[in-house]
Amino acid sequence: MHSRSRGISNIVIAAIIIVVIVVAGVGIYIYQSQLPRLKETMIMGTTDSVESVLDPAQAYDFFGWEIIQATGSGLVDIAPGTPNGASVEDIVPALATSWSPSADGLHWTFDLRQGVKYNDGTEFNATHVKYTFDRGIGIAHPDGAFVGIGYGDIIDSVEVVSKYQVRFNLKIRFAPFLSLMACQASFIVNPKHAPVNAPVNYTEGNARASYPMDLGPYNLTKWVRTAGKDQEIRLSANPNYWNTSGGFPKTKSIIIKFYSDATTLRLAIEGGEIDVAFRQLRASDIIDLKTDTDVKVWEGTGAFIQYMVFQHEIKPFDDPKVRRAVAAAVNRTALTKTVFLDQAQPLYSMIPIGMAGHTDAFKKLGDANYTFTRNTLNDAAIYGGPYTTSHKLVVNLWYENSGHYPQSADLAVVLKESIEASGVIQVNLNGLDWPAYRAKRNEETMPVYIYGWYPDYVDPDDYIYPFLHSSGGSWLHLNYANPQMDKLIGWARGNTTATARNSLYAQIQDLMVTDSPMVSLYQGGAWAVTKPNVKGVYLDISQNWRHWLVYAEA
Repeated sequence: MHSRSRGISNIVIAAIIIVVIVVAGVGIYIYQSQLPRLKETMIMGTTDSVESVLDPAQAYDFFGWEIIQATGSGLVDIAPGTPNGASVEDIVPALATSWSPSADGLHWTFDLRQGVKYNDGTEFNATHVKYTFDRGIGIAHPDGAFVGIGYGDIIDSVEVVSKYQVRFNLKIRFAPFLSLMACQASFIVNPKHAPVNAPVNYTEGNARASYPMDLGPYNLTKWVRTAGKDQEIRLSANPNYWNTSGGFPKTKSIIIKFYSDATTLRLAIEGGEIDVAFRQLRASDIIDLKTDTDVKVWEGTGAFIQYMVFQHEIKPFDDPKVRRAVAAAVNRTALTKTVFLDQAQPLYSMIPIGMAGHTDAFKKLGDANYTFTRNTLNDAAIYGGPYTTSHKLVVNLWYENSGHYPQSADLAVVLKESIEASGVIQVNLNGLDWPAYRAKRNEETMPVYIYGWYPDYVDPDDYIYPFLHSSGGSWLHLNYANPQMDKLIGWARGNTTATARNSLYAQIQDLMVTDSPMVSLYQGGAWAVTKPNVKGVYLDISQNWRHWLVYAEA
Protein backbone atom coordinates (compact mmCIF):
# COMPACT_ATOMS: atom_id res chain seq x y z
CA MET A 1 0.00 0.00 0.00
CA HIS A 2 2.76 2.37 0.94
CA SER A 3 4.88 1.59 -2.10
CA ARG A 4 1.91 1.96 -4.49
CA SER A 5 1.09 5.35 -3.02
CA ARG A 6 4.66 6.57 -3.55
CA GLY A 7 4.57 5.38 -7.16
CA ILE A 8 1.42 7.34 -7.81
CA SER A 9 3.00 10.41 -6.22
CA ASN A 10 6.02 10.13 -8.51
CA ILE A 11 3.76 9.93 -11.55
CA VAL A 12 1.85 13.02 -10.43
CA ILE A 13 5.06 14.98 -9.81
CA ALA A 14 6.40 14.00 -13.23
CA ALA A 15 3.17 15.09 -14.86
CA ILE A 16 3.28 18.44 -13.09
CA ILE A 17 6.89 18.98 -14.22
CA ILE A 18 5.92 18.22 -17.82
CA VAL A 19 3.00 20.64 -17.67
CA VAL A 20 5.27 23.36 -16.23
CA ILE A 21 7.83 22.79 -18.96
CA VAL A 22 5.19 22.92 -21.69
CA VAL A 23 3.60 26.08 -20.27
CA ALA A 24 7.00 27.72 -19.90
CA GLY A 25 7.90 26.79 -23.45
CA VAL A 26 4.66 28.23 -24.77
CA GLY A 27 5.27 31.37 -22.74
CA ILE A 28 8.77 31.78 -24.15
CA TYR A 29 7.47 31.21 -27.68
CA ILE A 30 4.71 33.79 -27.22
CA TYR A 31 7.22 36.28 -25.71
CA GLN A 32 9.71 35.77 -28.53
CA SER A 33 6.98 36.05 -31.15
CA GLN A 34 6.03 39.40 -29.66
CA LEU A 35 9.61 40.77 -29.82
CA PRO A 36 10.18 43.16 -32.74
CA ARG A 37 11.95 41.57 -35.69
CA LEU A 38 14.86 43.72 -36.88
CA LYS A 39 15.80 44.44 -40.47
CA GLU A 40 19.06 42.76 -41.41
CA THR A 41 20.01 45.51 -43.86
CA MET A 42 19.58 49.25 -43.54
CA ILE A 43 20.29 51.91 -46.15
CA MET A 44 21.71 55.33 -45.31
CA GLY A 45 21.73 58.23 -47.75
CA THR A 46 24.11 61.20 -47.63
CA THR A 47 25.52 63.98 -49.80
CA ASP A 48 28.79 63.76 -47.90
CA SER A 49 31.77 61.58 -48.86
CA VAL A 50 35.10 60.27 -47.64
CA GLU A 51 37.67 63.01 -48.21
CA SER A 52 40.60 60.80 -49.15
CA VAL A 53 41.41 57.65 -47.12
CA LEU A 54 40.16 55.48 -44.25
CA ASP A 55 43.42 55.34 -42.34
CA PRO A 56 43.65 57.05 -38.91
CA ALA A 57 47.21 58.08 -39.82
CA GLN A 58 45.88 60.45 -42.50
CA ALA A 59 42.08 60.73 -42.49
CA TYR A 60 40.86 64.03 -41.06
CA ASP A 61 37.30 64.49 -42.28
CA PHE A 62 33.86 63.88 -40.85
CA PHE A 63 32.64 61.07 -43.07
CA GLY A 64 35.99 59.30 -43.24
CA TRP A 65 36.04 59.24 -39.46
CA GLU A 66 32.49 57.82 -39.34
CA ILE A 67 33.60 54.84 -41.42
CA ILE A 68 36.75 54.47 -39.30
CA GLN A 69 34.56 54.40 -36.19
CA ALA A 70 32.33 51.73 -37.72
CA THR A 71 35.24 49.51 -38.74
CA GLY A 72 37.66 50.14 -35.89
CA SER A 73 37.85 50.63 -32.17
CA GLY A 74 39.79 52.78 -29.72
CA LEU A 75 40.89 52.22 -26.17
CA VAL A 76 37.92 54.19 -24.86
CA ASP A 77 34.70 55.71 -26.19
CA ILE A 78 32.35 58.59 -25.38
CA ALA A 79 29.09 57.32 -23.90
CA PRO A 80 26.16 57.72 -26.32
CA GLY A 81 23.91 60.61 -25.33
CA THR A 82 26.70 62.59 -23.69
CA PRO A 83 25.50 66.18 -23.16
CA ASN A 84 27.27 69.42 -23.93
CA GLY A 85 30.27 69.83 -21.63
CA ALA A 86 31.38 66.18 -21.63
CA SER A 87 33.75 65.16 -18.83
CA VAL A 88 35.86 62.17 -17.82
CA GLU A 89 32.72 60.59 -16.38
CA ASP A 90 31.40 60.30 -19.93
CA ILE A 91 34.36 58.16 -21.07
CA VAL A 92 33.55 54.43 -21.18
CA PRO A 93 35.71 51.33 -21.78
CA ALA A 94 36.30 49.93 -25.25
CA LEU A 95 39.55 48.03 -26.01
CA ALA A 96 40.77 49.13 -22.59
CA THR A 97 38.85 48.00 -19.53
CA SER A 98 40.41 50.44 -17.05
CA TRP A 99 42.99 53.23 -16.88
CA SER A 100 44.81 55.43 -14.41
CA PRO A 101 46.95 58.58 -14.63
CA SER A 102 50.06 59.22 -12.56
CA ALA A 103 49.92 61.90 -9.84
CA ASP A 104 51.71 64.40 -12.11
CA GLY A 105 49.43 63.62 -15.09
CA LEU A 106 52.37 62.71 -17.34
CA HIS A 107 51.79 58.95 -17.48
CA TRP A 108 48.59 57.11 -18.37
CA THR A 109 48.37 53.34 -17.93
CA PHE A 110 45.66 51.29 -19.68
CA ASP A 111 44.63 47.71 -18.91
CA LEU A 112 43.56 46.05 -22.14
CA ARG A 113 40.63 43.81 -22.90
CA GLN A 114 41.74 40.19 -23.27
CA GLY A 115 40.62 37.67 -25.88
CA VAL A 116 39.91 40.27 -28.61
CA LYS A 117 40.75 38.90 -32.07
CA TYR A 118 41.62 40.52 -35.35
CA ASN A 119 39.91 38.96 -38.37
CA ASP A 120 42.98 36.87 -39.10
CA GLY A 121 42.83 35.31 -35.60
CA THR A 122 45.67 37.34 -34.08
CA GLU A 123 44.93 38.39 -30.50
CA PHE A 124 44.95 42.11 -29.82
CA ASN A 125 47.60 43.16 -27.29
CA ALA A 126 49.73 46.08 -26.08
CA THR A 127 52.19 45.85 -28.98
CA HIS A 128 49.38 46.83 -31.37
CA VAL A 129 48.63 49.96 -29.36
CA LYS A 130 52.27 51.01 -29.46
CA TYR A 131 52.49 50.23 -33.19
CA THR A 132 49.41 52.36 -33.93
CA PHE A 133 50.64 55.51 -32.19
CA ASP A 134 54.30 55.14 -33.20
CA ARG A 135 53.13 54.71 -36.79
CA GLY A 136 50.80 57.72 -36.81
CA ILE A 137 53.33 60.03 -35.19
CA GLY A 138 56.08 58.68 -37.45
CA ILE A 139 54.12 59.12 -40.70
CA ALA A 140 53.13 62.67 -39.62
CA HIS A 141 50.96 63.21 -42.67
CA PRO A 142 50.63 67.00 -43.12
CA ASP A 143 46.88 66.75 -43.77
CA GLY A 144 46.25 64.24 -40.99
CA ALA A 145 45.06 64.48 -37.40
CA PHE A 146 48.38 63.36 -35.89
CA VAL A 147 49.83 66.66 -37.13
CA GLY A 148 46.64 68.73 -36.88
CA ILE A 149 46.03 67.74 -33.26
CA GLY A 150 49.72 67.55 -32.43
CA TYR A 151 50.05 63.98 -31.12
CA GLY A 152 53.82 64.28 -31.29
CA ASP A 153 53.69 67.39 -29.11
CA ILE A 154 51.63 65.54 -26.52
CA ILE A 155 52.96 61.96 -26.48
CA ASP A 156 56.61 61.32 -25.71
CA SER A 157 56.51 57.52 -25.96
CA VAL A 158 54.22 54.49 -25.76
CA GLU A 159 55.51 51.73 -23.53
CA VAL A 160 54.49 48.06 -23.53
CA VAL A 161 54.28 47.20 -19.84
CA SER A 162 52.96 43.68 -20.39
CA LYS A 163 50.89 41.79 -22.93
CA TYR A 164 47.70 43.43 -21.72
CA GLN A 165 48.98 46.71 -20.29
CA VAL A 166 50.29 49.79 -22.08
CA ARG A 167 51.55 53.13 -20.78
CA PHE A 168 51.56 56.53 -22.48
CA ASN A 169 54.36 58.82 -21.36
CA LEU A 170 53.42 62.43 -22.13
CA LYS A 171 55.54 65.49 -22.84
CA ILE A 172 52.97 67.77 -21.22
CA ARG A 173 50.04 67.38 -18.89
CA PHE A 174 47.17 67.28 -21.35
CA ALA A 175 43.74 67.90 -19.82
CA PRO A 176 41.63 66.18 -22.54
CA PHE A 177 43.89 63.11 -22.92
CA LEU A 178 41.08 60.58 -22.35
CA SER A 179 38.88 62.38 -24.88
CA LEU A 180 41.78 62.29 -27.33
CA MET A 181 41.97 58.51 -26.89
CA ALA A 182 38.28 58.30 -27.87
CA CYS A 183 38.70 60.12 -31.18
CA GLN A 184 38.97 58.15 -34.41
CA ALA A 185 42.57 59.16 -35.09
CA SER A 186 43.43 57.08 -31.99
CA PHE A 187 41.76 53.90 -33.29
CA ILE A 188 43.93 50.81 -33.34
CA VAL A 189 45.19 49.46 -36.67
CA ASN A 190 46.11 45.93 -37.66
CA PRO A 191 49.87 45.95 -38.40
CA LYS A 192 49.34 43.31 -41.10
CA HIS A 193 47.20 45.79 -43.05
CA ALA A 194 48.90 49.04 -42.01
CA PRO A 195 52.43 49.59 -43.38
CA VAL A 196 54.62 51.45 -40.93
CA ASN A 197 55.77 54.18 -43.29
CA ALA A 198 52.71 55.13 -45.34
CA PRO A 199 48.93 55.48 -45.03
CA VAL A 200 46.60 52.93 -46.61
CA ASN A 201 44.95 54.30 -49.75
CA TYR A 202 41.77 53.40 -51.59
CA THR A 203 42.24 50.30 -53.74
CA GLU A 204 39.66 49.91 -56.48
CA GLY A 205 37.77 46.64 -56.24
CA ASN A 206 39.46 45.58 -52.99
CA ALA A 207 37.73 46.83 -49.85
CA ARG A 208 39.99 44.84 -47.51
CA ALA A 209 43.08 46.53 -48.95
CA SER A 210 41.45 49.97 -48.56
CA TYR A 211 41.44 50.26 -44.76
CA PRO A 212 43.77 49.15 -41.94
CA MET A 213 41.33 48.35 -39.07
CA ASP A 214 39.27 45.28 -38.20
CA LEU A 215 38.45 45.48 -34.49
CA GLY A 216 35.20 47.40 -34.91
CA PRO A 217 31.55 46.39 -35.12
CA TYR A 218 31.67 46.20 -38.92
CA ASN A 219 33.96 45.11 -41.71
CA LEU A 220 34.25 47.22 -44.85
CA THR A 221 33.10 44.83 -47.59
CA LYS A 222 32.45 47.26 -50.45
CA TRP A 223 33.73 50.72 -51.37
CA VAL A 224 33.06 52.08 -54.83
CA ARG A 225 34.48 55.43 -55.95
CA THR A 226 34.43 57.13 -59.34
CA ALA A 227 36.86 59.97 -60.03
CA GLY A 228 37.38 60.46 -56.29
CA LYS A 229 33.63 60.56 -55.54
CA ASP A 230 31.99 57.89 -53.41
CA GLN A 231 29.17 55.88 -54.98
CA GLU A 232 28.48 53.16 -52.42
CA ILE A 233 29.90 51.75 -49.19
CA ARG A 234 28.80 48.51 -47.55
CA LEU A 235 29.45 47.59 -43.92
CA SER A 236 28.96 43.98 -42.78
CA ALA A 237 28.78 42.82 -39.16
CA ASN A 238 32.16 41.73 -37.76
CA PRO A 239 31.74 38.31 -36.08
CA ASN A 240 34.95 38.96 -34.08
CA TYR A 241 33.79 42.28 -32.61
CA TRP A 242 34.65 42.46 -28.91
CA ASN A 243 31.12 43.55 -27.98
CA THR A 244 29.02 41.00 -29.87
CA SER A 245 27.91 39.61 -26.49
CA GLY A 246 26.31 43.00 -25.87
CA GLY A 247 24.16 42.48 -28.94
CA PHE A 248 26.14 44.73 -31.28
CA PRO A 249 25.98 45.64 -34.04
CA LYS A 250 22.18 45.81 -34.02
CA THR A 251 21.97 45.70 -37.81
CA LYS A 252 23.92 43.10 -39.77
CA SER A 253 24.50 45.12 -42.92
CA ILE A 254 24.63 48.85 -43.65
CA ILE A 255 24.55 50.18 -47.22
CA ILE A 256 25.54 53.83 -47.68
CA LYS A 257 24.38 55.56 -50.85
CA PHE A 258 25.78 58.90 -51.95
CA TYR A 259 23.52 61.56 -53.46
CA SER A 260 24.45 64.56 -55.57
CA ASP A 261 22.52 67.16 -53.59
CA ALA A 262 20.01 67.82 -50.80
CA THR A 263 17.02 67.64 -53.17
CA THR A 264 17.73 64.08 -54.31
CA LEU A 265 18.49 63.06 -50.72
CA ARG A 266 15.13 64.40 -49.56
CA LEU A 267 13.32 62.61 -52.38
CA ALA A 268 15.07 59.38 -51.40
CA ILE A 269 13.89 59.49 -47.76
CA GLU A 270 10.39 60.66 -48.73
CA GLY A 271 10.10 57.91 -51.34
CA GLY A 272 11.21 55.16 -48.95
CA GLU A 273 14.38 54.46 -50.97
CA ILE A 274 16.54 54.81 -47.84
CA ASP A 275 16.04 54.25 -44.11
CA VAL A 276 18.20 57.18 -42.96
CA ALA A 277 19.06 60.59 -44.42
CA PHE A 278 22.09 62.12 -42.73
CA ARG A 279 24.10 65.11 -44.02
CA GLN A 280 23.08 67.35 -45.68
CA LEU A 281 19.42 68.33 -45.90
CA ARG A 282 18.42 71.96 -46.28
CA ALA A 283 16.94 73.87 -43.35
CA SER A 284 13.65 74.20 -45.26
CA ASP A 285 13.63 70.41 -45.76
CA ILE A 286 13.93 69.87 -42.02
CA ILE A 287 10.97 72.17 -41.38
CA ASP A 288 8.83 70.47 -44.04
CA LEU A 289 9.72 66.94 -42.97
CA LYS A 290 8.76 67.64 -39.37
CA THR A 291 5.13 67.64 -40.54
CA ASP A 292 5.49 64.41 -42.56
CA THR A 293 4.10 61.46 -40.57
CA ASP A 294 5.90 59.00 -42.85
CA VAL A 295 9.31 60.03 -41.49
CA LYS A 296 10.90 60.98 -38.17
CA VAL A 297 13.15 64.00 -37.67
CA TRP A 298 15.91 63.65 -35.06
CA GLU A 299 17.51 66.74 -33.52
CA GLY A 300 20.61 66.73 -31.35
CA THR A 301 23.38 68.82 -29.84
CA GLY A 302 25.24 70.94 -32.37
CA ALA A 303 29.01 71.35 -32.14
CA PHE A 304 29.60 71.91 -35.86
CA ILE A 305 31.00 75.31 -36.79
CA GLN A 306 31.86 77.08 -40.04
CA TYR A 307 34.37 79.83 -40.54
CA MET A 308 35.97 81.96 -43.25
CA VAL A 309 39.72 81.56 -43.78
CA PHE A 310 42.23 84.08 -45.16
CA GLN A 311 45.26 82.87 -47.11
CA HIS A 312 48.13 84.79 -45.52
CA GLU A 313 50.47 84.28 -48.47
CA ILE A 314 48.20 86.24 -50.82
CA LYS A 315 48.16 90.04 -50.65
CA PRO A 316 46.49 92.05 -49.23
CA PHE A 317 45.25 89.33 -46.86
CA ASP A 318 48.65 89.14 -45.24
CA ASP A 319 47.64 92.41 -43.51
CA PRO A 320 45.58 91.95 -40.31
CA LYS A 321 43.92 95.35 -40.89
CA VAL A 322 42.42 94.09 -44.15
CA ARG A 323 41.33 90.85 -42.53
CA ARG A 324 39.64 92.71 -39.66
CA ALA A 325 37.89 95.01 -42.14
CA VAL A 326 36.40 92.06 -44.01
CA ALA A 327 35.52 90.28 -40.77
CA ALA A 328 33.59 93.32 -39.50
CA ALA A 329 31.41 93.32 -42.63
CA VAL A 330 30.05 89.81 -41.99
CA ASN A 331 26.39 89.73 -40.96
CA ARG A 332 25.98 86.54 -38.91
CA THR A 333 22.39 87.24 -37.94
CA ALA A 334 21.30 87.53 -41.57
CA LEU A 335 23.22 84.36 -42.33
CA THR A 336 21.58 82.22 -39.63
CA LYS A 337 18.08 83.58 -40.29
CA THR A 338 18.17 83.60 -44.09
CA VAL A 339 20.14 80.43 -44.81
CA PHE A 340 19.44 78.23 -41.81
CA LEU A 341 16.03 79.56 -40.75
CA ASP A 342 17.24 79.93 -37.15
CA GLN A 343 18.42 76.30 -37.00
CA ALA A 344 21.92 77.69 -36.37
CA GLN A 345 23.38 80.32 -34.03
CA PRO A 346 25.66 83.26 -34.81
CA LEU A 347 29.14 82.36 -33.55
CA TYR A 348 31.69 84.92 -32.37
CA SER A 349 34.48 82.51 -31.44
CA MET A 350 36.06 79.34 -32.78
CA ILE A 351 35.08 77.68 -29.49
CA PRO A 352 31.39 76.64 -29.63
CA ILE A 353 28.73 78.22 -27.47
CA GLY A 354 28.29 76.25 -24.25
CA MET A 355 31.80 74.81 -24.24
CA ALA A 356 34.30 75.76 -21.54
CA GLY A 357 36.47 78.73 -22.50
CA HIS A 358 34.01 80.27 -24.98
CA THR A 359 33.80 84.06 -25.24
CA ASP A 360 32.01 86.25 -27.81
CA ALA A 361 35.33 87.73 -28.87
CA PHE A 362 34.37 88.78 -32.42
CA LYS A 363 31.56 90.95 -31.10
CA LYS A 364 34.31 93.54 -30.63
CA LEU A 365 34.30 93.99 -34.40
CA GLY A 366 30.53 93.70 -34.60
CA ASP A 367 28.18 92.42 -37.30
CA ALA A 368 27.81 94.43 -40.50
CA ASN A 369 29.98 97.15 -38.94
CA TYR A 370 30.41 98.97 -42.23
CA THR A 371 31.74 102.17 -40.68
CA PHE A 372 34.69 100.22 -39.28
CA THR A 373 35.17 98.41 -42.61
CA ARG A 374 35.19 101.65 -44.66
CA ASN A 375 37.42 103.54 -42.25
CA THR A 376 39.93 100.71 -42.09
CA LEU A 377 40.16 100.12 -45.83
CA ASN A 378 40.35 103.84 -46.63
CA ASP A 379 44.02 103.79 -45.71
CA ALA A 380 46.75 104.47 -48.26
CA ALA A 381 49.18 102.40 -46.21
CA ILE A 382 47.31 99.19 -47.05
CA TYR A 383 48.65 97.24 -50.02
CA GLY A 384 46.64 98.36 -53.05
CA GLY A 385 44.78 100.94 -50.95
CA PRO A 386 43.11 103.13 -50.17
CA TYR A 387 39.94 101.17 -51.02
CA THR A 388 36.86 103.27 -51.74
CA THR A 389 33.50 103.03 -53.48
CA SER A 390 35.29 103.71 -56.77
CA HIS A 391 38.30 101.48 -56.02
CA LYS A 392 36.99 98.44 -54.20
CA LEU A 393 38.89 95.64 -52.47
CA VAL A 394 38.33 92.50 -54.55
CA VAL A 395 37.68 89.36 -52.52
CA ASN A 396 37.67 86.04 -54.39
CA LEU A 397 35.61 83.90 -52.03
CA TRP A 398 35.65 80.12 -52.52
CA TYR A 399 33.20 77.51 -51.24
CA GLU A 400 32.45 73.83 -51.82
CA ASN A 401 29.25 73.08 -53.74
CA SER A 402 28.80 69.30 -53.53
CA GLY A 403 26.97 68.83 -50.22
CA HIS A 404 29.94 68.27 -47.93
CA TYR A 405 28.80 71.26 -45.86
CA PRO A 406 25.17 72.35 -45.39
CA GLN A 407 23.85 74.84 -47.96
CA SER A 408 27.29 76.11 -48.92
CA ALA A 409 26.12 77.98 -52.02
CA ASP A 410 23.38 79.80 -50.06
CA LEU A 411 25.88 80.66 -47.34
CA ALA A 412 28.31 82.09 -49.90
CA VAL A 413 25.60 84.29 -51.46
CA VAL A 414 24.58 85.77 -48.10
CA LEU A 415 28.23 86.40 -47.19
CA LYS A 416 28.76 88.14 -50.53
CA GLU A 417 25.70 90.34 -49.99
CA SER A 418 26.62 91.32 -46.44
CA ILE A 419 30.28 92.06 -47.22
CA GLU A 420 29.49 94.00 -50.40
CA ALA A 421 26.97 96.12 -48.47
CA SER A 422 29.99 97.90 -47.00
CA GLY A 423 30.29 99.66 -50.36
CA VAL A 424 34.07 99.25 -50.55
CA ILE A 425 34.42 95.50 -51.23
CA GLN A 426 33.60 93.44 -54.31
CA VAL A 427 33.12 89.68 -53.73
CA ASN A 428 33.52 87.15 -56.55
CA LEU A 429 32.15 83.68 -55.76
CA ASN A 430 33.86 80.46 -56.83
CA GLY A 431 32.44 76.98 -56.15
CA LEU A 432 34.08 73.56 -56.43
CA ASP A 433 33.09 70.02 -55.55
CA TRP A 434 34.71 68.59 -52.41
CA PRO A 435 37.66 66.67 -53.97
CA ALA A 436 38.64 69.67 -56.10
CA TYR A 437 38.06 72.07 -53.21
CA ARG A 438 40.35 70.10 -50.91
CA ALA A 439 43.04 70.01 -53.63
CA LYS A 440 42.69 73.77 -54.11
CA ARG A 441 43.12 74.28 -50.34
CA ASN A 442 46.37 72.31 -50.46
CA GLU A 443 47.60 74.39 -53.40
CA GLU A 444 47.17 77.53 -51.24
CA THR A 445 45.71 79.49 -54.15
CA MET A 446 42.33 80.48 -52.65
CA PRO A 447 42.58 84.01 -51.15
CA VAL A 448 39.48 83.55 -48.95
CA TYR A 449 37.59 80.29 -48.41
CA ILE A 450 34.90 78.75 -46.22
CA TYR A 451 35.57 75.67 -44.12
CA GLY A 452 33.82 73.71 -41.38
CA TRP A 453 34.72 71.71 -38.30
CA TYR A 454 33.33 68.86 -36.23
CA PRO A 455 35.03 68.03 -32.91
CA ASP A 456 37.81 65.45 -32.79
CA TYR A 457 37.46 65.38 -29.01
CA VAL A 458 35.22 67.39 -26.72
CA ASP A 459 37.48 70.15 -25.44
CA PRO A 460 38.21 73.80 -26.40
CA ASP A 461 41.75 72.75 -27.36
CA ASP A 462 40.30 70.94 -30.37
CA TYR A 463 38.80 74.18 -31.69
CA ILE A 464 41.99 76.18 -31.16
CA TYR A 465 45.19 74.17 -31.67
CA PRO A 466 44.34 72.73 -35.14
CA PHE A 467 43.69 76.23 -36.50
CA LEU A 468 45.76 78.82 -34.70
CA HIS A 469 48.95 77.00 -33.71
CA SER A 470 51.66 77.31 -36.34
CA SER A 471 52.17 73.52 -36.35
CA GLY A 472 48.61 72.34 -35.84
CA GLY A 473 47.15 74.64 -38.48
CA SER A 474 49.32 73.29 -41.29
CA TRP A 475 46.54 71.00 -42.57
CA LEU A 476 44.38 74.06 -43.28
CA HIS A 477 47.14 75.71 -45.34
CA LEU A 478 46.40 79.28 -44.24
CA ASN A 479 50.05 80.02 -43.33
CA TYR A 480 49.23 81.85 -40.10
CA ALA A 481 51.93 81.99 -37.44
CA ASN A 482 52.23 84.09 -34.29
CA PRO A 483 54.77 83.08 -31.60
CA GLN A 484 52.61 84.66 -28.87
CA MET A 485 49.61 82.62 -30.03
CA ASP A 486 51.73 79.45 -29.97
CA LYS A 487 52.79 80.18 -26.38
CA LEU A 488 49.24 80.82 -25.16
CA ILE A 489 47.96 77.65 -26.82
CA GLY A 490 50.81 75.60 -25.36
CA TRP A 491 50.06 76.88 -21.87
CA ALA A 492 46.32 76.23 -22.25
CA ARG A 493 46.64 72.64 -23.43
CA GLY A 494 49.20 71.82 -20.76
CA ASN A 495 47.19 73.32 -17.89
CA THR A 496 44.65 71.14 -16.07
CA THR A 497 43.12 73.89 -13.89
CA ALA A 498 39.75 75.04 -15.27
CA THR A 499 40.07 78.64 -14.12
CA ALA A 500 43.56 79.04 -15.59
CA ARG A 501 42.53 77.40 -18.87
CA ASN A 502 39.50 79.67 -19.25
CA SER A 503 41.68 82.73 -18.68
CA LEU A 504 44.17 81.56 -21.31
CA TYR A 505 41.43 80.83 -23.85
CA ALA A 506 40.03 84.32 -23.30
CA GLN A 507 43.45 85.75 -24.19
CA ILE A 508 43.70 83.43 -27.19
CA GLN A 509 40.34 84.58 -28.52
CA ASP A 510 41.21 88.24 -28.01
CA LEU A 511 44.43 87.74 -29.97
CA MET A 512 42.47 85.90 -32.63
CA VAL A 513 40.31 88.98 -33.19
CA THR A 514 43.41 91.18 -33.39
CA ASP A 515 45.02 88.92 -35.97
CA SER A 516 41.77 87.67 -37.62
CA PRO A 517 43.45 84.77 -39.44
CA MET A 518 39.93 83.35 -39.81
CA VAL A 519 36.44 84.49 -38.91
CA SER A 520 33.89 82.30 -37.11
CA LEU A 521 30.45 82.40 -38.76
CA TYR A 522 27.88 80.12 -37.13
CA GLN A 523 27.30 77.05 -34.98
CA GLY A 524 24.99 74.49 -36.55
CA GLY A 525 22.59 71.92 -35.16
CA ALA A 526 22.63 68.15 -35.64
CA TRP A 527 19.85 66.61 -37.73
CA ALA A 528 18.87 63.27 -39.19
CA VAL A 529 15.67 62.04 -40.86
CA THR A 530 14.65 58.39 -40.76
CA LYS A 531 11.74 56.10 -41.41
CA PRO A 532 9.49 55.92 -38.32
CA ASN A 533 10.63 52.37 -37.49
CA VAL A 534 14.29 53.37 -37.08
CA LYS A 535 15.61 53.53 -33.53
CA GLY A 536 18.96 53.84 -31.70
CA VAL A 537 19.93 57.25 -33.12
CA TYR A 538 22.13 59.42 -30.90
CA LEU A 539 23.01 62.97 -31.94
CA ASP A 540 25.14 64.15 -29.04
CA ILE A 541 28.09 66.44 -28.37
CA SER A 542 30.54 63.97 -29.96
CA GLN A 543 28.76 64.45 -33.33
CA ASN A 544 29.50 60.75 -34.01
CA TRP A 545 27.05 58.63 -36.00
CA ARG A 546 27.08 55.24 -34.27
CA HIS A 547 26.07 52.74 -36.95
CA TRP A 548 26.20 49.77 -34.60
CA LEU A 549 23.47 51.18 -32.32
CA VAL A 550 20.98 51.99 -35.10
CA TYR A 551 18.32 49.47 -36.09
CA ALA A 552 14.96 49.28 -37.80
CA GLU A 553 12.00 47.13 -36.85
CA ALA A 554 10.90 45.03 -39.80
